[in-house]
Amino acid sequence: MSYSRWINSHFYTYWCSANVYDKQDELFACHTSIDGQYMFTYTEVTKFIEAPDILRSRIKDVKLSDDDLTEITGYMGEFIKDVDIEYNKRLINLRGGM
Repeated sequence: MSYSRWINSHFYTYWCSANVYDKQDELFACHTSIDGQYMFTYTEVTKFIEAPDILRSRIKDVKLSDDDLTEITGYMGEFIKDVDIEYNKRLINLRGGM
């Protein structure tokens, strides 16, 4: 699922499906250019949302403005919501629909 694309953003971001066993390991992908690709776990993303400035030390190929941080953490918030919804659905299914 894509949260942003080059057409409307400086970033291409999406939920990167992977074979993981726990939601904390789900991956958020952030491309800053053709060569600049970053993968962050659910756990890391929750920390970035709480303290966006940390992203400046993790994404190093572009200088992130305050507006960039607001934009990226907005996409990260969508990712967190989507992962939470998906894992809640899985839990309901495991419980037999209850």
